[in-house]
Amino acid sequence: MGWPPIPDDRTCLNCGSGKAYRNHWYKYKDGFICKKCYHKLVSNPKWSPINNPIKNHRKMRFKNERIVLKDNPRTGYCSLCPNNIYNGSCKVTGMHHIAYHDDDPLKDTIELCQICHRLVHAGKLILPKFNTS
Repeated sequence: MGWPPIPDDRTCLNCGSGKAYRNHWYKYKDGFICKKCYHKLVSNPKWSPINNPIKNHRKMRFKNERIVLKDNPRTGYCSLCPNNIYNGSCKVTGMHHIAYHDDDPLKDTIELCQICHRLVHAGKLILPKFNTS
């Protein structure tokens, strides 16, 4: 007698992977997650890419100065393309100021992946009109 076989069609709800290290799967919400995502989301969520204390995501540049915000403004998703930090398509996102406002550093800012951010600053990507207020 042994453990029941694990179905071959199982995929991780978080990263979409069909394989898990040593076939370790964990029950999560309405499905399963792999061991790597389990450690990010459940056993040690403070080390997830969006909450990593080593990379303080509450810091941002505002008028050539580093400021620390009260809350983390980042979601991990690029506003222009489907890249996000959760599926591994980009490692980090950055906040881009469309316009600067002295009273609110987050007003008229959007979150961009590294590729889109680089293209916007190079003038090769034009930003669409955003409703950021």
